[in-house]
Amino acid sequence: MNDGRAVVRRVFGWWHLSVVVVGVLAFSLLAVGCATRSITKPRSLIIEEAEDQGVSVPSIAEDRARFYEWEDRNRDRLLALIQNRLTGVPLDPSYRLGPGDELEIRVFDVEELNTTVRVSQSGFIDLPLVGAVETKGLTSAQLEEALRRRLRRFVRNPQASVFLTHYASQEVAVIGAVEKPARYPLRKGNNSLLEVLTLAGGVSDTAGSTVNLVPVEFTGVPAAQSPEERAKFALKASTALQSKGAVSADNSLEISLQDVYGTSGGIPLEIPIRGGDMIIVPEAGKVLVEGEVEKRGAFELGQRSTLLGALAAAGGITYSAKIDEVELVRPTRTGDRLRLVVNLEEILSGAQKDISVRNGDLVRVPSHSGRRMREDTFNGITRILNFGVGGSVNVMN
Repeated sequence: MNDGRAVVRRVFGWWHLSVVVVGVLAFSLLAVGCATRSITKPRSLIIEEAEDQGVSVPSIAEDRARFYEWEDRNRDRLLALIQNRLTGVPLDPSYRLGPGDELEIRVFDVEELNTTVRVSQSGFIDLPLVGAVETKGLTSAQLEEALRRRLRRFVRNPQASVFLTHYASQEVAVIGAVEKPARYPLRKGNNSLLEVLTLAGGVSDTAGSTVNLVPVEFTGVPAAQSPEERAKFALKASTALQSKGAVSADNSLEISLQDVYGTSGGIPLEIPIRGGDMIIVPEAGKVLVEGEVEKRGAFELGQRSTLLGALAAAGGITYSAKIDEVELVRPTRTGDRLRLVVNLEEILSGAQKDISVRNGDLVRVPSHSGRRMREDTFNGITRILNFGVGGSVNVMN
């Protein structure tokens, strides 16, 4: 009888010890599982913890309002610039010709004199019959009169017309991710942002989704100067801003390339360009994705990269993701940060438009506490089973 009791005690002791060992092992594996994957707090929890500590933090609604307020302000300034330029005189009619200007000459009934010429660096043009004609310092009307005087020796009552097709002194600088970055002279009449980008060969494969325009009006050049002087000094000023990294939301406008090219479903946005403007096409760059995604890290952007595209590049979200508080953090050129919390279900259902992402953006996918605990528990149990049976489970019939 005593031997039987001893056997029972030994069996019970081994069973009790096994339970303890398995419990300790399970706790250890769960702890290791949790330690290897950090928890990403949702914005609502961060705000709540800050308020508990007496720190004032903007609410999610306030962050959303500020995010779109910045976009609305940028759009309003762009629309005001377009309106002012469409209603204003594009170039002073008293413009004085100078080296590099391109002229279209038309003489009525004298076909051989119809030609396009460029003013030389010494300020002359060379025409058949007429020879060299000094143009530097003349307006188009004054040059027409000078040509008529010269032609009277060869043609009765000559009718000469001069059309200024490209203004060498009215230049626009195009830099960044374009095929042919350079300074381009404006043509006579209205020149649009789309036309100037086309002159530069279009945007390159490395271009991002936006273009920055530094208008001549934003560079602080006195309006009392002549158009050619304004253009010259404005280009110097904007080039200095670019070299110092001082191009900001105050002296530039950010424009979507989809709006410029009309690839977002609408017609191309006509944005008049003036001499002295600077056009900067930033490279696409990278977006950083962290939190509950399969692959955290920085991912290359394209011209049409969106929030959903960034998450797809990161391998998609995990089971533990809190999809109603995905956060987009966007640095501004003033050093500040804009925040926007979105619900992925609303984007997927079409209730909210997918959001474009750009270089330097951060996408945070927070952890759902309940789902995260269930996932960690499942992963921990899986590790225990694998540890206990050598990495495999055999089912016996």
